[in-house]
This record gives sequence, C-alpha cells and structure tokens, in this order.
Amino acid sequence: MSSKEIIRAIEKSDESAFEDVLGRVKEASAEGASFKGLHLGAMCIHDISCVNTEWEACIFDGTSFEGVDLQGAYFNGCTFHECRFEKSVLAEASFDGCVWQKSEISDAEDLEGLEVTNCQFKDCVWRGLHFVDSTLESLTISSGRLEHLSGIADLKSVVLRNVTVEHVDTTEMSLSGCTASGCSEVPRGFTACEGRRRRV
Repeated sequence: MSSKEIIRAIEKSDESAFEDVLGRVKEASAEGASFKGLHLGAMCIHDISCVNTEWEACIFDGTSFEGVDLQGAYFNGCTFHECRFEKSVLAEASFDGCVWQKSEISDAEDLEGLEVTNCQFKDCVWRGLHFVDSTLESLTISSGRLEHLSGIADLKSVVLRNVTVEHVDTTEMSLSGCTASGCSEVPRGFTACEGRRRRV
C-alpha cells in the first residue's frame, strides 16, 4: 500500500521528510505511484517499495536508490547524473530512452526480466550484476567501467567505446550487432572496431 507522505517527500526531493516518514510509518511504500517531470536532487531513496512505479521525463541529480524494490518500475526519457542504484531489485524494470552520466548500477538483488533500451551511458559503472532473461538493446556505453557481469541476456546493438572491461562473461548471452572500440578488452561476441568513425 502506498504512502502519500512518502510520495510527497519524493516529489519535493525532501530527504528529511522522507526519513521522518520512514521513522513513523511502518512499511511505507510508493508502490504504483506515477512521477512525471520531477527534478530530484541529492537524496537517498532507500528501504521502500517502488514496485510498478512510473517515472517519466524525470531528472535525477545525485539521487541514489539503495535497497529499493523497483520490480516492474518503468523509467522513460529520464536523465541520471551522478546517481546510484545499489542492492536494489530491478526485476522486470524497464529503462527506455534514458541518459546516464557518472552513475552506477551495482550489486542488484534481482535482475530477472530487466529491459534497458535506447539509452546512453557516459562515465558510468556497472558492477556485480547477474542478468536473468534480461534485454539490453540499442545502448551506447562510453568511458566508465563494466565489472563482474554475467548471466543470461539478449544484447542487441550495444556499442562500447573506451570502456574498462573486467570479468565480463557473455558465455550465456545472445549477441547481435554489438561492437567495442578502445576498450581494455573486447567481450566475447562483440566485434572489435578500431580507427576513426565516419560521421554521417
């Protein structure tokens, strides 16, 4: 069950109000809430349910999600700057048309059915992720790091540019149209592309 106070605190990017509600309301939740056009600052959203939430055209600037259940959450056209998703549930979550800068996704609790499509990542870190029937499609990942990634996923048109790659196991992944250039290593199934790119 959703908590109007928690939702209001998120909408106002008010971390002190968020913490106050968590201290007073047992099992506070934003489950099923819809957020549109928000500008969230450096607040930590943690230890609540955001199951089946919708986030459209939101800007996250220094926001972190820690231990949050984001199962079935939908992020559309959002911007993430210096954000963190850590130890959160991202099963059946979807990120479409999002821009990520200097952000991190690490140690997710559950990634089954995760979809990340039409997104750009710059100077970001993906760490300690095990995919289960996930889809990564039409992604451009430049600079940043990919560390300890594994599992079952469909990768389509994923472009890596100048990325540090360590312990990325694509053995059980299906890849098509994936390329890598200027990376510390080229993951299995990616085509190595070097030299200047022709502008079109």
